[in-house]
Amino acid sequence: MSSQTAAQPLVSIVVATYNGAKYIEAQMDSLIAQTYPNTEIVVVDDRSTDNTLEILQRYARQYSHVHVYQNEVNLGYVKNFERGVTLSTGAYVSFSDQDDIWLPEKTAELMAAIGDHPMIISDSEIVTENLEKRCNHSDLKVIQDFYNPLMFATDNCVTGHSLIIKRAVVEAAIPFPDMAHDLWLGFFGTLHGTVKYFDKAFVKWRQHGRNVTTTQSDEQQKIEVTKFKLRTFRDTCPPAFEKEKAVFDALLKTYDSYSLVNNFNRMRLYFTYKKYLLAMKKGKPFKIFTYCIKMFFQMRKHP
Repeated sequence: MSSQTAAQPLVSIVVATYNGAKYIEAQMDSLIAQTYPNTEIVVVDDRSTDNTLEILQRYARQYSHVHVYQNEVNLGYVKNFERGVTLSTGAYVSFSDQDDIWLPEKTAELMAAIGDHPMIISDSEIVTENLEKRCNHSDLKVIQDFYNPLMFATDNCVTGHSLIIKRAVVEAAIPFPDMAHDLWLGFFGTLHGTVKYFDKAFVKWRQHGRNVTTTQSDEQQKIEVTKFKLRTFRDTCPPAFEKEKAVFDALLKTYDSYSLVNNFNRMRLYFTYKKYLLAMKKGKPFKIFTYCIKMFFQMRKHP
């Protein structure tokens, strides 16, 4: 180990794969090309039925810092990432999907900027299947420093591929609940300090353009998912966040029904805490105002 490597904390890049043979080589090449001098790449395959595992094992034979595991049963992507964390050893952890492309300097620049923050996030470049740029993620949502858990009550702009998190924080967040791991970690990070934003797009975030048809049962299911999320956030807030806990609880109660009382309270909460509840929403003040009014008439199905 070189003196430069020894002086830098180990960063574990946790990769979750499932039938990713089409893109995994390009992604693995970009992870291996990271200029940060001290990384391990921990890949957990979730019982792929294509040749993903064969490709990964070839990388593991070629590179000593690549470690490949396969689950005994299919866990789903959230629990697959969780298992990857438990198999990793770095003082810091980052997450990688199987079909993106990372810029070489991503890990190095984020590690140079994380400081005492529990977690750091960055922008992403949204691209087509063929890597043609569409826009940046920051063109769609307000990405900023996040310092209060209420900022994740109604939205999420944290992407797993854009973050680095301290091991102590991510271990405390285990077990991951039944929600997107990046949403959970964004929320959980604010319980330990400010999640820092680094304003640069380090990842080509490949979009595949899948269409989903929404039915009435889907709408009700989304509301139940929102209620689960709000309940989980409420129950996770420690005593130091009693005020936030009370807001999560009050917002959750407005999802019991479309009664006039619930509708009014939901709108009131959005007006009172719009600084947090709409922190990621782009728009001028009048648009934010009308959005709060709209909450009287609808329950928002949060991510």
